[in-house]
Amino acid sequence: MLAAAAGRVRGPLAALLRRFGLSIAFVLAGFLGGLGYALFAPTTYTAAAFVLVVEEGESGQAGPAAVSFAQAYGRLAPLPETLEYSALPVPKAAPGSTREHIQASTSPDTPLIRLAGVGRTPRDAAAFANAAADALVRYGTSHRADTGVRVALMTLAAPPATPSSPNPPLGVAVGTASGVLLAGLSAAVVSGRRGRVDAARRRPDTAAAGPAPGPVPDAVEPAHAERAGVRT
Repeated sequence: MLAAAAGRVRGPLAALLRRFGLSIAFVLAGFLGGLGYALFAPTTYTAAAFVLVVEEGESGQAGPAAVSFAQAYGRLAPLPETLEYSALPVPKAAPGSTREHIQASTSPDTPLIRLAGVGRTPRDAAAFANAAADALVRYGTSHRADTGVRVALMTLAAPPATPSSPNPPLGVAVGTASGVLLAGLSAAVVSGRRGRVDAARRRPDTAAAGPAPGPVPDAVEPAHAERAGVRT
């Protein structure tokens, strides 16, 4: 009885695998790839410090000049030349990799600069962000006579409690979605090829059949045939 039940299940399962095996393989590969990245990717932490650019003068307002200089200071923040102004220690990093550890973002409407530090440990992430913020404040102070604006520290970065990457649910979701996309594309290609093959099989083989016979002429009546023979 068990053998008969297994036979009944094996047949539909084999047919399902023949038809959708490639699509299932793509989805499974995408899921495992996302899961593997989430489990084995190096852990990184992100901490953020904020500085504000304000115009010099009695008002100390954040006008258009402050917004423009905030955009410029945001581009200067990750440079090694700017980080040399910092009085805070900068964690050790490979030469030329400061842009990987310090990321500045600005707004087109406000002179606020967000300095994100990225590190392998929470302490390193906060140290990168705070060193960049301190360097930018000191750099802006040294050039305030020329620019007419100053950079003020708003908040320092605190060591984050949880890592920012990898994100297991996001990694698995992205991997699975990629597998589903590849599965859909492969299914469309296979379906198109199968449709062309079926159409070719249903098409009659006109070359092998030869030319179609033409209309058969009417038989000549015997009387007319005899008269034609007498005249000749």
